[in-house]
Amino acid sequence: MTLEREWATAADRASDPVLFVWASGGDFEAFEAALPDDPTVSEYECMDGGDGRRLYRVVVDREDTTNPGPIDRQTGASRLSIETSVDGAVLTVRLPDRDALTEYISLLRENGFSVELLRAHPADGDHGQKYDLSEKQTEALHEALQAGYFEVPRQTDLETLADRFDISEQALSERLRRGISSVLASTVGERGDTTTGAVENTAAASDGGTADGDDS
Repeated sequence: MTLEREWATAADRASDPVLFVWASGGDFEAFEAALPDDPTVSEYECMDGGDGRRLYRVVVDREDTTNPGPIDRQTGASRLSIETSVDGAVLTVRLPDRDALTEYISLLRENGFSVELLRAHPADGDHGQKYDLSEKQTEALHEALQAGYFEVPRQTDLETLADRFDISEQALSERLRRGISSVLASTVGERGDTTTGAVENTAAASDGGTADGDDS
């Protein structure tokens, strides 16, 4: 099962965190049967479902988790997203500068996390503008990427994605192709340019997992 956090909250630092996470890609009955045996989970509730995924409200036992939150605060990191699986977690994090990114990774390792930096890019503006993408192309590419459309094998199909945008499969296919063409023209098509920032910054932390440190 893959979990993507939508929201997290806690009344105060002494309270157990409450997570709202989307689960997909696994056996939901087996997943729910295993949750009570997880010492990090105090309680859970299925809130919503559809399109091959379900939204869960999960109360996490603070005493049984390793939380990188204090490291976020110490380095000025803003966590943009987190996706977890049996292999670990991938975090996308915005940091003030590259020195903060170096410190962030160092502190994670000092606190027992296994970290791998996957991608990094500076916050030099909107990706859609940088790659000459329309707003609709940017949205379609992002949704397709998050849903695993570009994975091998694919984790979703064009029909499912088209339903989310309420357009035909042909229209979505054309939108994706135009978007990909614009990205390729701005990257592979300009290999002579010495440009930086086309790479996203991601660090991996396991214990939990993978931290994506976006040095944007």
